[in-house]
Amino acid sequence: MVVRRFGDNRSRSVLWWAGVAGLVVIAVGLGGLAWADGDWPWRVLKRSMGAGREVPHEGYRDVVVFRHGEKVRGFRQKVSRDGGGRERVEVLEPPEQRGRLEVCDGKTRWEYYPQANKVIISHVRPARPPMGDDDPGQHGPPHQRPQASYLGDAHVAGRTAHIIELTGPAGRPVRKLWVDREKFVQLKMQRFDLRGNISYSAYFTTITYSPRFAPDLFVFTPPPNCKVVRMPDELPRVTLEEAQRRVGFKAVLPPYLPEGFELERSRVAVPRIKKHLVLWLPFSNGVDRFSLFQGPRALQIRHGQSKRGECWMAGEFCFVLTGSLPAEEVRKIKASMQK
Repeated sequence: MVVRRFGDNRSRSVLWWAGVAGLVVIAVGLGGLAWADGDWPWRVLKRSMGAGREVPHEGYRDVVVFRHGEKVRGFRQKVSRDGGGRERVEVLEPPEQRGRLEVCDGKTRWEYYPQANKVIISHVRPARPPMGDDDPGQHGPPHQRPQASYLGDAHVAGRTAHIIELTGPAGRPVRKLWVDREKFVQLKMQRFDLRGNISYSAYFTTITYSPRFAPDLFVFTPPPNCKVVRMPDELPRVTLEEAQRRVGFKAVLPPYLPEGFELERSRVAVPRIKKHLVLWLPFSNGVDRFSLFQGPRALQIRHGQSKRGECWMAGEFCFVLTGSLPAEEVRKIKASMQK
């Protein structure tokens, strides 16, 4: 089973935190809303997601990855966006990662790994936020909905920014974002793990909204002898019942789930792996996600942790769990399914 990872087997959010934040996608105006309006933070986030794609900007950004609240790696990037769907993110530091690229011309995306001389090519897909496109923050059952709060203003990269915090069902912080007051571009973002520890941070150190781009900046030509990997188009999503009908077996759902997580029953997919149909079961708490893949034992996966995720066999099936859950939560899900 193939689950995409960025160079160091972390998610590709190392380069694309704005897209992985995935909070909202419809750009709307504030329309003179009062600061006390409870929907105001969501409206800021809506507008920021549109601005990230539609407002030309360029700057330098630092990305830090944490484990158990401790820094484990960092990156420095140059980010360029033309406001028309074209983007380029280049890793400048550390030296061993220098030259890593993600380039998008609006229709095609190239992810280039110079150390491996490999490029991954995929079609651009519309971003789909965790809470849905219609009314972010009101999607899903009430106990699953995240809450958005306005925490004041701060300065990031020489700009004044609104601070918006998202909290989960138990009041645990899951995201914190700093949004440019004038341009509504996200200047900084933090993610938190299920224990409330910071797990990821990305922030601009400098930014300009009047960039000048070279004509070929958003085009990538693979170098000679480069290994080219073409990713398939995104699988269609169906209901759980329809997915079970297609694969010919019932989904085995975990008796234990981390607080706030539920199966997204209308977003199940059916990929084909090694000639076998497999259930792709997505779970969400309204902001974060993980996926459980269920297939026949004939797939013969290896037990334990791998680049694909946590793998195990139980009964007639094999399972692979992927996502950014803490190891303790992964063990609890796995144990509940092996009883």
